[in-house]
Amino acid sequence: MRHPYEKFIRGELVAIGLALFFGLIALIQGIFLLIILCLYCIAASLAFDGLIGMNMRNQTHGVKQLVRALLLFLFATFLLIFL
Repeated sequence: MRHPYEKFIRGELVAIGLALFFGLIALIQGIFLLIILCLYCIAASLAFDGLIGMNMRNQTHGVKQLVRALLLFLFATFLLIFL
């Protein structure tokens, strides 16, 4: 029997893995676009964590994580557009 939130947990782990991958390459190469992709992956990870919290009836944690993901997404988009 599968865990009811397995899709969210896998999505969170994939997002964290991609953030780690993009972050390490951006650190070594210094490519600005990879830094932005890393921030987007971290935002996706926070959003998945928020969705897990919302579905597990932990509304406060879920809303906080979703707001953090939204703020990080907006910040990364701002950097992408204006820098």
